[in-house]
Amino acid sequence: MKDLDGSLDTLENARFNYVYAKAIVKLGKDSIFTHSELVSIVMLYHKFVLVNGPRAKYMTIAQLSMIMELLFEIEDRELSATIVYRIAHTPGSRSSDFFPDRHVHLDSFVRLFTIYFTRDLQVKMEFAFSIYDKSDSGQLNGEEVGFFVKKFFDCEDEDEAAELRMDMKEMLFLKFDLDKDTNIAMEEYYEVVRQQPELLECFGRVFPPNPQMEVLALCANVMSWFDDSPNPRLMTSPETGKAVS
Repeated sequence: MKDLDGSLDTLENARFNYVYAKAIVKLGKDSIFTHSELVSIVMLYHKFVLVNGPRAKYMTIAQLSMIMELLFEIEDRELSATIVYRIAHTPGSRSSDFFPDRHVHLDSFVRLFTIYFTRDLQVKMEFAFSIYDKSDSGQLNGEEVGFFVKKFFDCEDEDEAAELRMDMKEMLFLKFDLDKDTNIAMEEYYEVVRQQPELLECFGRVFPPNPQMEVLALCANVMSWFDDSPNPRLMTSPETGKAVS
């Protein structure tokens, strides 16, 4: 590959090619991104690694946590921390010097971008539910739903806030608890969100808002994001492959 980034000198561009060429080929085999988009995403990862010093090989958890809040605008720090944890612990073959509690692997970084940029509603649902379901139980109970709902209302009148939270919690269970067993199962969440995709993030923001996605697309040179403008968050149904309106 020729020099890819004007902010890096020829030697550093050559180092990038040497370090990442094979990884880019491997990642490109089943990627939603074009080759040039994938190279740009990997270059973005590489620049974070460079900040960590000449011997660094990985992006850090602290760096990903920072961009979750500042670039992706995931302002709920508990949800942000869960996203970072899920991404950092992406399964895969890792070197002995990689520690998921400290590092973010390139594969994981690309996976995050794939989840954020995909049009596949099923992929987004699976990721969102994994963030809400921290215990990996496959369902959300009343206490967990109440935890999310508590953040939606911040009133000076605590009695009024408590009443609003109770109403919101009841409404969510009426909507999602299809079998009325007092738990919201993963499949129940999927079924409801397939019918109403706007409920994807009903328990809290997991994905960047549209304006930030546009900024992210420009920063990472993911121009395919704008292909279906003016509806860049268009998603497809996993059952029909057609756009979800």
